[in-house]
Amino acid sequence: MDISSIMFANIIAGLSLLLSISLGIFYLRDRRHDRYQVENEYTNNLLKWHAEVVLTLIRLRNLGKSKNSSQYSEDLANLSALIEQGRFFFPNIDRLDGFGNEKPPAYRGYRNLALDFLVASYNIFSEPRTTISIKKAEVLQRHFTSLVFEIVRPKHRLETIRSLTDRYFVQEKSFEDFLEHHDGSVIEYIWRR
Repeated sequence: MDISSIMFANIIAGLSLLLSISLGIFYLRDRRHDRYQVENEYTNNLLKWHAEVVLTLIRLRNLGKSKNSSQYSEDLANLSALIEQGRFFFPNIDRLDGFGNEKPPAYRGYRNLALDFLVASYNIFSEPRTTISIKKAEVLQRHFTSLVFEIVRPKHRLETIRSLTDRYFVQEKSFEDFLEHHDGSVIEYIWRR
């Protein structure tokens, strides 16, 4: 075997190695992208459900002044249906103690805290309205949203998107960043008086 044959073989081996490494990198990036796609689809479905829940809770809290209205009854029924749908996002917790074993599968075990917040809200809206009960309903909604927030992890999602696209889709600005703007006074209305 002469030296040119050895060099040619080494060049071919080097190119093969380079091609294999490149394909490996593309494969890993593609798998990461596919995994993100699956996670993103689930998260989008969860966010759609969350949006409908929150809209219903806000309507019941703010627009449902008269419990006798047909819209109030419809919103209350819608909240009940959303709780049922929520079982697919927040299934009951099986603590292996047999709790609820006599029930159908979707109702065995202990209800997830996210749904407990919604059931408590439903019960509040089923009772006569008081200022205190409406404030409690708002607190329950905030806790519910916080649980969904912990699942969705918006900052993590934005970082993942940044790593896949080299773009960050939010500016981290707060009220303090806007104070020096010539229209800064308009933002004073973010606080209730």
